[in-house]
Amino acid sequence: MQYIKEDIENMLIKHKENEGKKIEIEIKLYEYQKRLDYAGTVYEDTAEEVIENMQVTGRTYDSTPSKTNKISDKVLNTALNYKKEIKHINKEDRAFLNQEIQRLNAERENIDIKIARVKNWLDKINEKEAFVLEQLYINNQGKNWNKVIKTYEQEYKKTITERQLRTTRDKAIQHILKIVNV
Repeated sequence: MQYIKEDIENMLIKHKENEGKKIEIEIKLYEYQKRLDYAGTVYEDTAEEVIENMQVTGRTYDSTPSKTNKISDKVLNTALNYKKEIKHINKEDRAFLNQEIQRLNAERENIDIKIARVKNWLDKINEKEAFVLEQLYINNQGKNWNKVIKTYEQEYKKTITERQLRTTRDKAIQHILKIVNV
């Protein structure tokens, strides 16, 4: 694949976004893996805990609000059904979790390549060129030359014009294009 100037600029502009995506993907991977680790596990409560959780409270038969003649006795139902509630099985969808983990790993790999590529480019050009590209594209999304001029003057204690910075940017992108278009 042959890269052009706009491709380089777009990758530089999206660099911070990609770093943020990578962190979010890692967090989601951790959460999915944690859920997968507990999927299918059995948790066993004590009989007292189950009965307490089933909120055993009796109701008098004459105050039972019912539209039918069927009367439900909560105490009787608890006494009959609490043994079924002692074992709780975590019924997470293991196939879904595995699929999401695979999808996120593939996405993370793709983003890792983009991040590594941009870091490699900035490492292979000279310091001032890398500074201009970083300030213009990564920190300002290619929009604000005045901020780049101010930060350049603060960093290098040298007055510079927008035209000079544009020339530096163009040289830097040409160096990057020589690297990537082999």
